[in-house]
Amino acid sequence: MRVLIFGPSGQVGHELAANAGKLGEIVTAGRSDADIIMDPLNKDSLEQLFRDVQPNIVINAIAYTAVDKAESDQEQAFLLNSDLPGALADQCEIRDCLLIHYSTDFVFDGTKRKPWSESDDTHPLSVYGSSKLAGEKAIEISACHYFILRTSWVYGERGGNFLLTMLRLGREREALSVVNDQIGSPTTSHDIANATISLCEQYIENPETVKAHKGIYHLTSSGSVSWYGFAKSIFESAANHELLLIKDLSAISSSEYPTVASRPANSVLNCEKLARRFNIKMPNWKDSLEQCIRRLYKSLPPN
Repeated sequence: MRVLIFGPSGQVGHELAANAGKLGEIVTAGRSDADIIMDPLNKDSLEQLFRDVQPNIVINAIAYTAVDKAESDQEQAFLLNSDLPGALADQCEIRDCLLIHYSTDFVFDGTKRKPWSESDDTHPLSVYGSSKLAGEKAIEISACHYFILRTSWVYGERGGNFLLTMLRLGREREALSVVNDQIGSPTTSHDIANATISLCEQYIENPETVKAHKGIYHLTSSGSVSWYGFAKSIFESAANHELLLIKDLSAISSSEYPTVASRPANSVLNCEKLARRFNIKMPNWKDSLEQCIRRLYKSLPPN
């Protein structure tokens, strides 16, 4: 079994590359490998890579995730979030291999009060959300066997994410204001990778059954919280490991913290479909946060 992972330097891709070895031979490809990610997309190089690797499973963890920057950088956002997934789907169709691709809660407008299900109508509010939705559709129109895993509020011990930003600010500032009217389910890259590996294991064991249930699935931690509540929990947990400067954490509205791109107010996703069909159940976000922070401080050099 040969697994081709795109984006090994990103949050999820790094975790996959580090932990997916039990699936078989792991091959990784980054944005610059074989000149694949060019403008326009170099489909010849991509085809050559597939010819050389001959993968059984392809996992795409490459994405344009700079939500605000995407508003003025639409071409690059659609290149990475739509054109590349579509090209990968074409190659997977030709070679009859499984494609796993990550999408986002930003395909929804956030107006629903209950958690979003896979069958709900999409209505992205931003270029980023539109580009990710276009990537979903590019995969869906192909005849490849695919799983599109929508996740949200991804964070971990590396990369640029909310956890690491809050810890940095907590060391630098005594007071901080965080939005309290946007809710979601913070999800670690570690948990996303583990769930993906579990899905791959089931595919290896019984490929035809798994392929029969291809489609879009939601994959996030259980439970929900606001950005303010998430920040509060981060500081409380980190206080067990270091003395932070932060003393005053204030809750504000989105209108008090304007951004270039609009964000959905409710990003909570219903993950029952994934649990029902593949028995993949994600931990509560609070438990995952504690584990993530323990891993983070364990990896840090002593003061």
